Amino acid sequence: MRPLIVSALMVLCGSTALADFEICNETSNEAFASIGYKDGEDWVSEGWWTLQPDECAIAVVGDLKNRYYYVRAESKTGNWTGDYSFCYINDPYTIRGDENCTSRGYKTGGFFEVDTGNSLDWTQNLTD
Repeated sequence: MRPLIVSALMVLCGSTALADFEICNETSNEAFASIGYKDGEDWVSEGWWTLQPDECAIAVVGDLKNRYYYVRAESKTGNWTGDYSFCYINDPYTIRGDENCTSRGYKTGGFFEVDTGNSLDWTQNLTD
């Protein structure tokens, strides 16, 4: 009887874990992070998460549905950008679509690609 109870508890405890895309600031300066990803047929960009040194934020909640995500982050001492363009603004935002950014009142900026390898969760560290 005891092994059955232990097995049931293990199943109940193990099933509550969620996977996420987390961005962590491993620098000594405050950083601001944003993310881009595919949602069905649409590209979506979202931001900004304010990250103090050694702090993390969850940018995508739950099991990851895409292999590739795109991150842009900024701080007073450096930026993390890349070759993939998404729309963004300086205020908190969620923008659907990655085309005609300026004509829609947004900025266009580079995001770097993150290959999660189809993992259900991912932690992206921002480092100096």
